Amino acid sequence: MRDDMPPLACLRAFAAVAQQGSFTKAAAQLHVTQSAISHQVRALERFWGLRLFLRDTRSVTLSDNGRALLPVVRDCFARVSETAQRLRTEEAVGPLRVNLLQSFAVRWLLPRLPDFRVRHPGIEVWLSTSPYLVNFEREDVDVAIRLGPGDYPGLHSTPLLVEEAFPICSPSYLQAMPQPRTPADLMDLPLIHVTVPATGLGWANWFASAGLASARLPDGPHVPDSALAIQAALDGQGVALGRTALVVDDLAAGRLCQLFDVVCRSGTGYHLLCREGRQDSPKIAAFRSWLCEKADETRLRP
Repeated sequence: MRDDMPPLACLRAFAAVAQQGSFTKAAAQLHVTQSAISHQVRALERFWGLRLFLRDTRSVTLSDNGRALLPVVRDCFARVSETAQRLRTEEAVGPLRVNLLQSFAVRWLLPRLPDFRVRHPGIEVWLSTSPYLVNFEREDVDVAIRLGPGDYPGLHSTPLLVEEAFPICSPSYLQAMPQPRTPADLMDLPLIHVTVPATGLGWANWFASAGLASARLPDGPHVPDSALAIQAALDGQGVALGRTALVVDDLAAGRLCQLFDVVCRSGTGYHLLCREGRQDSPKIAAFRSWLCEKADETRLRP
C-alpha cells in the first residue's frame, strides 16, 4: 500500500456513513459497533487533515470535502468488485494455460491429455512450449512443467517424475545390427547425440555409470532435443539415450527396446510449477491431482 493511502476499513466506514446518514445505521450495515465506525471516520479525517462530515446532535451530513471524496471512493470500491468478479469468472470458465518443454508435451502429456478432458470437460487446456523458466508475473500462464532440481523460489513446486536415462533402439534396428552384449559394445554402433543434453543425462554420463568413464564417444547423428533423438531411434538410425518419461509408452508398446539395465541419474525431475498460493485454485488443483496420478502410473509401468 502507498504511504498516502488510508486503511481500507476507514474508507468503508466513510462510505457507509455517507450512504446511511448515520453512524448507528452505518455500524449496523458493516456489523461493527458505532464506536468503531466513529473511530475509523475520525482516523480518516486525521489522516488527510480534512473534515468530511458536519455533525450535530440530530444529523450527520457530508462536508464539501466529503461530497468531493465520496464518488471517488464509491468508484474505487466498484472497480475492485468488478475486477474481482471478472477474475472469478475467468477462473471458473477460462482456459487452463500450461507451458512446458516441447519434448515432454509431445512424448508424455499429449497422449494422456484426452483422459483429462473426459474427466474434466469444463476445463479447456491451452498448451504452449518453451525451454525457459516462465515469468508468471509477465506471461499469461497458469502452470508450467519444467525439468530441474525442484527448487524454484517464489513458486509452488509439485514433483512429478524423476528422470533416468538409458540406451534405446528400435527392435528392427537391433535385429539388423550385431547385438551388443556389454555396454562397451555400444562403441561399435552409431549413437544418436543430443546437441545440448539435459544436465547429467548425456552419453558421457551413461558410460560413466557403466564403468566406462574414459570411453571415446562414437560418432552418429546430432539432433537438438530428446524428442528428435527418440524419433531417430524409432526410425532405426542408431541408439539413443531414452529418458524415462519420454520413452515409457514406446517401451510398453514394443516400439523401442531398452539396452542394458544401467541407468544414469541426474537428481533432476519434472515438476509442476505455479505461483505460490495458486496451487489450490480449482482448475490448477484438478490438473495437479490428475498429473500426479498419471505420474504414479508411469513410475509403476515396467
